Amino acid sequence: MILSQRLSTTLITTLLLGVLPSMPVFSKELVLVSAHTANYKPLSSFEVRKIFLGYPVQRANTPLIAIRNKSDKESYQIFLQKVIHLSARNYERRLMSKTFRTGTHTVLAVESLSALRKKLINNKFNVSVMWLDDVVLDSKLKVIQRLWKEDN
Repeated sequence: MILSQRLSTTLITTLLLGVLPSMPVFSKELVLVSAHTANYKPLSSFEVRKIFLGYPVQRANTPLIAIRNKSDKESYQIFLQKVIHLSARNYERRLMSKTFRTGTHTVLAVESLSALRKKLINNKFNVSVMWLDDVVLDSKLKVIQRLWKEDN
């Protein structure tokens, strides 16, 4: 009885290990996104960070406008850690400090994907960060570049 249980466990384990490599692996990707009409080249990591800190970066003689996507806590945390390289608290401080020093507006934040989508579609110079899965489902949005990919 014990021998047959070991054999069946071994057989099941062997079958699962044989099937696993052929199964697709899904990983999360954070991307910089804009309207589908945007036609500018990818930005350097320095330029992306600069835009989201509220500093001007231009394409086609028009400044790009960052919109913070706060609709998903996980993507926002990854954005802060991997793209901006600041904690949420320090990021907010930097934005407020810049606003007080220069008198310019802070980087707009939206709380829902639908609001973000509308802002992006209305102006091809608006950029934001989203999960790749959310962009792929929307033909009116375009991936400008990949910013981060989950390691598996």
